[in-house]
Amino acid sequence: MRRKITLLLVIVSILSMVTGCVTINLGGSGEEKTSKVEDVQSSEKNDSNKKETTNKEESSNKDNDSNKENSNITIVIDPGHSSTGTSGNEPVSPNSSTTKLKDGLGATGSYTNIPEHKTNMSVALLVRKELTSKGYNVILTKQDVAESRSNIERAEVGNKNNADLVVRIHADSAEDSSVNGASMHVPANNEYTSSFYKISKSYGTTILNTYVDEIGIKNRGVIERNDLTGFNWSKVPVVLIEMGFLSNKEDDNFVSNTANHPKIAKAISDGIDKCFE
Repeated sequence: MRRKITLLLVIVSILSMVTGCVTINLGGSGEEKTSKVEDVQSSEKNDSNKKETTNKEESSNKDNDSNKENSNITIVIDPGHSSTGTSGNEPVSPNSSTTKLKDGLGATGSYTNIPEHKTNMSVALLVRKELTSKGYNVILTKQDVAESRSNIERAEVGNKNNADLVVRIHADSAEDSSVNGASMHVPANNEYTSSFYKISKSYGTTILNTYVDEIGIKNRGVIERNDLTGFNWSKVPVVLIEMGFLSNKEDDNFVSNTANHPKIAKAISDGIDKCFE
């Protein structure tokens, strides 16, 4: 009898490993012996939940630490142009006899008929929202599309706030409607920009590559400029992104559509964030 019971217990043990739980009545006593597998599984599940909770807490702590670090980083966002414009010219660089228009109206979508300054402002506000959520100290050069500032005045916002980076938001245009894609303009290496030329180009490259990867638009590359007032009067790292060509049907329909602006803003802010990782 004992041998039968022992054999039966061995069989029960094997079955419990296979099925997870086996119940058997021994010796007619009515006493049920249930495998402890359920308790083990419950314990393992609780351990798994604890690990998941710990991982979430660690991730949250990392985000908080990252936000604290970012709070020491100042980003100036400059939405290009305005709905009013500013008459008159200003020197393209300190002590230069060459002048350029202080603030133009910008381009207009050839297919949407939406003005560039409206798109620039919309995207700039969303970029500020994205960066603020990451903990950055964000400053706009202007708060309203009708507010007109000269390029020297815009540069001074970055200078006075000792910005870690100034990002100028623009859209491009060309006579040839087949020209499309995004580009990044950065300061050329000259007597006014030599102290921040390299870092500006590095930041610009990172932001552009992130932008084209996330948007899926043609990459027209990084372009060095000697002739931009906003660069030559700057004393801090500065870049200018051309989000697409408003003279191209596909680019215009995408860039000018406000439904796409959150995606555009996220791509730009993700690029900025990579610069300071």
